[in-house]
Amino acid sequence: MEKTLLGLVAAGALICCVPSASAASGKQFVLQVLQDKNTLVDVGAPGVGVGDYYVYANVLGRDGRAVGTDGSSCLVTAVDQGKVTTSCVLSVKLPEGQLTAQSLWSTGEGVVEMAVTGGTGAYRGASGTLTCRDVLTPAETYLVELDGR
Repeated sequence: MEKTLLGLVAAGALICCVPSASAASGKQFVLQVLQDKNTLVDVGAPGVGVGDYYVYANVLGRDGRAVGTDGSSCLVTAVDQGKVTTSCVLSVKLPEGQLTAQSLWSTGEGVVEMAVTGGTGAYRGASGTLTCRDVLTPAETYLVELDGR
């Protein structure tokens, strides 16, 4: 359970390098997590509990080549009969600008779907969805779907 939670936002996040296009162009991008670093910060009683949080820092790539980095944190908001719920915030840094995303996620859910909440540079005003798949596997990927205007 803890390992699944750790990779989610490694999820967290997860956009790929795009040409100099407006974030509002309605494009899709796939990003690979090339290097996944994460840790649990246990602030209370030993073990995962409300108020603990996970911190992530990843190298993101396309076709096996590094194109950016991300950083995220997921705050544990509930623990109920072994099911852990977290509130996650993600920032992705790419040459064209940065993207932000957030989600509420619970263990046992196979796919993490995050709302793209904004961005800078080519991603200014971005909205859409960032979907994390194959979390904590060598095939971990993220699909970013930006809305068109």
